[in-house]
Amino acid sequence: MAMIETLKQALDTEEKRRAQSYWLPASGGTEQPFTTKTGNRVQYMCQPLTGKHAYLDLDSDLIIADEDLASYGLGA
Repeated sequence: MAMIETLKQALDTEEKRRAQSYWLPASGGTEQPFTTKTGNRVQYMCQPLTGKHAYLDLDSDLIIADEDLASYGLGA
């Protein structure tokens, strides 16, 4: 039983590490920053270890949460 718990802990640790990995400009590094209709400077980014994509607010240096995209003039 201890080995199973150790494996689970190792997998959880790896998942947390990947979630905190680096972000790069999307499209193979070719994405360029742009200004949204609301005047925010953003860039579309990719996290290679997880395959996630998101917008980066260049003024605050924070990834924009999905629920906040509309306030930036992004999304549907």
